[in-house]
Amino acid sequence: MLNNKTILVTGASSGIGKAVAIEAARQETIVLIHYRKNQSGAQETLKEVKQYSKGGIFSTDLTKPDEVKKLFEEIRSKGYEALDGLVNCAGEATSGEFDDLQVWDHQLSNIFLSQVYTTNEFIKFCNSDALRKIVNISSVYGILEMGNPDFPQYSAAKAAVNSFTMNLAKKFAPSILVNAVAPGYTWTPAWEGTSEEEKKACENLTKIGRFIRPEEIATVVVELLNNDAITGEVIRVDGGLHLLNLR
Repeated sequence: MLNNKTILVTGASSGIGKAVAIEAARQETIVLIHYRKNQSGAQETLKEVKQYSKGGIFSTDLTKPDEVKKLFEEIRSKGYEALDGLVNCAGEATSGEFDDLQVWDHQLSNIFLSQVYTTNEFIKFCNSDALRKIVNISSVYGILEMGNPDFPQYSAAKAAVNSFTMNLAKKFAPSILVNAVAPGYTWTPAWEGTSEEEKKACENLTKIGRFIRPEEIATVVVELLNNDAITGEVIRVDGGLHLLNLR
């Protein structure tokens, strides 16, 4: 159970990260909320977390390994001696032409390497024998038979997250259990400004006929944090999007 355990949720100022933080707090988990720029969003998340449990706010740029190291030093300085869980939610999708190397660099850094840096520091943070959990937020586009040619950099970065997840699970079991959740179309602030026509087109590609709610992803993430028998899995929560080309 998660009660009285401490987890770090990156990218928790909005969207899936915010939903995970709140869902974990409902189980009386101490939630450390990371954000990069959206301080007001992080404060709103903390306000909701504190309705159920305790928590704190931390800010850093996860694409810079030195800054990530300082983040964990700050966490320790605030009196948190152990972290039981890490949820890697931070990172946004950017579209670009296939030959746009700047987009490749940004997406690999923002989505994949940020998880590598954060996970590395999390693993080193505590040497106790207590079981720990990592859940990485991937994407249905990171699953090899899926992908999106309009977002090749994003798809590749998320595929790297999936491979990273499985290799971590192999290397650190049984002391650290590592899984990923691969959402499909999930209604987060990133979709704000989408036209009704575009929204409907995406919904029609799913079998549930609608966008997934962040809270629906969060319940799966929290179940993985609770469960001691699952590791090395990439769990797809896409509303049946992957069934599009199957008969």
